[in-house]
Amino acid sequence: MRVATYNVEWFSNLFGDDGALLHDGRWSARHDVTRADQLDAVGRVIGALEADAVLIVEAPDISRKRDGVAALERFAKRYDLRPRAAIAGFASETQQELILLYDPDILGAVHAPGESTEAPRFDGEFEIDLDIDASAD
Repeated sequence: MRVATYNVEWFSNLFGDDGALLHDGRWSARHDVTRADQLDAVGRVIGALEADAVLIVEAPDISRKRDGVAALERFAKRYDLRPRAAIAGFASETQQELILLYDPDILGAVHAPGESTEAPRFDGEFEIDLDIDASAD
């Protein structure tokens, strides 16, 4: 099985609120790169990886108004990518979404966070005494 991670800087800015790809000549958030050029480049890279699953860091936002999973699946369809199904874990308020894009013909994926008395869920806070002052930070 081939698994990769890919941090796509400002990827969310390449999609409209409806999940449509903003494949046009307007500037992306990257310096001197159009949105179309950035989308095309990301599509080529993911295709060249030949991965069964790619964890996208800085994936399209997940919020009440935006569906990052649908946006990534639309992106995968546009570029005819083998990893074409998407699943998200916990939504982030920081535009740093983690969404797994995977090939459903090869594997299945579920988000199944475990509960622990020692550590919080990924979307929680983990307080620890970082500076040895006997107070959790």
